[in-house]
Amino acid sequence: MTINQKVWLISFIIVLVCILAALLIYIYTGQFVLALFIAPPIIHWILKRRQNRDTGNRF
Repeated sequence: MTINQKVWLISFIIVLVCILAALLIYIYTGQFVLALFIAPPIIHWILKRRQNRDTGNRF
């Protein structure tokens, strides 16, 4: 599995976990949790930066 595939797989899993957590929080408390939808893109960006740094690419 390439680094790019690992980054996308980890990002996909994080998004699913965050969506599930947001749904559970909404069901039990009735409050919409926006932070859980903001975190996955930031984590994906960090993983892509690390991937680019490890492979020698800058962009």
